[in-house]
Amino acid sequence: MLYTTFSAIIPSFLIILIGYTVGKIFSEETMGLASKVAIWVMVPTVTFTFINEYTPSFSTLGEFGLGVAIIFVIFYLYSRLFKEKKEVIHVTAVTANVGYLGYPILLSLWGEEALSLGVVYATLNIIMFSAVLPMFLGEKVNVKNLFKLPYVYALVAGFLTGKLGWSFRELPEWLVNAILMLKQSAIPYLLIYVGLSVSKLKLGRHLSKIGGIIVVNKLFLAPLIALVFALIYGLEGLTAKVFVLETAMPAAVNAVILTSALGGDSETVSYGVTLTTFFAIFTLPVWAVILESIFG
Repeated sequence: MLYTTFSAIIPSFLIILIGYTVGKIFSEETMGLASKVAIWVMVPTVTFTFINEYTPSFSTLGEFGLGVAIIFVIFYLYSRLFKEKKEVIHVTAVTANVGYLGYPILLSLWGEEALSLGVVYATLNIIMFSAVLPMFLGEKVNVKNLFKLPYVYALVAGFLTGKLGWSFRELPEWLVNAILMLKQSAIPYLLIYVGLSVSKLKLGRHLSKIGGIIVVNKLFLAPLIALVFALIYGLEGLTAKVFVLETAMPAAVNAVILTSALGGDSETVSYGVTLTTFFAIFTLPVWAVILESIFG
């Protein structure tokens, strides 16, 4: 089982490696356009199509929202123990690469329905990241930034049309074919983008101790809390597996951007993002096997 799970996950990291190599070879000019294509084309396409076809229930939204909020509060309190590095500990523990990396891994392991639940988790993570986390990092919250994300509108459109029973597959054939082509190309593109992003992070040599703490928090402690929540709250089957595995994803690259914008220790955060992305190659298969044995 472990080998099968690892085999399902490793192709995603090989594509990330390709993106990382390209990022190291070429200049940072590639990042601007790559980011815009990811944010304005690929992520909205994935979000709309999967939510439209696998529309989540309001109860799932509530369950995921409560779980994300609990994890956020626990790590906020826990981070107070680290004084000078408390913002670093908090931001690297509660942000996760649930979209660019989480989507393809969920698709490989459990199929399209799992990915649609991953979109729900990613939405709540985006809301937390954009509207809540800055307030806890010493900056006034700006909810308006949330509405600048095309991802949000794609989610609303997919949810409403799904609830009304309107499938995008009922559109003219030429338009459906174009949407499906984008949908199929979005996942590998987003993986390449993860590699490009990580390749541009600057690392320090004096961060090994805090780096180890970040890895343990993000890849072990956070998903363990998510697992305990799932068991206590009564999440079942695919819903529970997606919730925990998305929590187990490495720290989000956007955490570096947020920390830098707020004048924080972006060097340490970038180090944490790189470390957690690398070690996730080994921890995600283990978590997937554990989840399969518990939730079937």
